[in-house]
Amino acid sequence: MSNKITHLDSLQFNIAGLLTGPKGGTRSYELYIPVSELDQLDDGFDVVAPFQGIVRFLWTNERILTLASGDTVVAMQCSRCLEPFEQPIHIEIEEAFVPTVDIATGLSLQTDEMDKALLINKHHILDLSDILRQSILLALPMTPLCRPDCKGFCPICGTNLNDETCTCEEDDVDPRWAALRLLLDENTGETDDAPVEH
Repeated sequence: MSNKITHLDSLQFNIAGLLTGPKGGTRSYELYIPVSELDQLDDGFDVVAPFQGIVRFLWTNERILTLASGDTVVAMQCSRCLEPFEQPIHIEIEEAFVPTVDIATGLSLQTDEMDKALLINKHHILDLSDILRQSILLALPMTPLCRPDCKGFCPICGTNLNDETCTCEEDDVDPRWAALRLLLDENTGETDDAPVEH
């Protein structure tokens, strides 16, 4: 995962007009971020479809409340059968961005906001790039499945059980006990070979 923050032009919004207007003012924009740009956000995911959605900004209580939603598709590998598949991702964002400069005086504003991704820069640019990156990562399933009823693959012969069946017999013994079972088998063999005393 990359630690470098990429700033996409299509996710930067000049909100100077909103900041100079009355509290309660809003702005809305449609979002369309092509795959070529989304791929720059993070190497922790592989986006295969544009991000399409909408974003709404609300000037309230010294902050810009940002509401965004949209959809994209990410290429993943199934955790059961290891086959590649495409996972639709829905994103919901609700964040409050903080101005760092007073738009009327040009003076810097003190803020206790620790997340730099939520700071509006001195040029009054609100950047959604890192917030969208984080949101995509959080939306990815912890255990990706190509389908809910994926049968996985045979641990013995490697056959994808979604496509065909195999004749392998499953070993019900916990692999952590395999060494003990081998030892018991050896002892049993020695006992069988020992001479019988009369």
